[in-house]
Amino acid sequence: MLWSKTLETGITKIDEQHKELFKRIDALLDAGNKDRLKETIEFLDSYIVEHFTCEQKMHIDSKYPKATAHKAYHDNYVTTFRKMKGQFMKEGHTLTTSQAVNKNVIDWLKEHIMVHDKEFAAYCKNNGK
Repeated sequence: MLWSKTLETGITKIDEQHKELFKRIDALLDAGNKDRLKETIEFLDSYIVEHFTCEQKMHIDSKYPKATAHKAYHDNYVTTFRKMKGQFMKEGHTLTTSQAVNKNVIDWLKEHIMVHDKEFAAYCKNNGK
């Protein structure tokens, strides 16, 4: 999964964190063994919370009108991700669990950036934040 300019929000801190997520997701996609996949999933579990906390602080500081809805979106994803993580830990590294994790992480992240984060970035730009 390659980072591209189309995914940039224009908010340096958010873009840097997204790039790190993409780097780790690439490692997830390339993970050929259970230990590497497990390590990447555990990293993502903690990093998404760190990233979401940073974004949510920016929402509050900028008085973003959709901050509450965006936080709920984040919270829902953390729950979904942790269910996937639990399934992986229970079932192990199977083709099914690997594909489910890959698809959900990649699809969700792209949608998150292209819709929700870009909307926040536009708000910041239009309101001089």
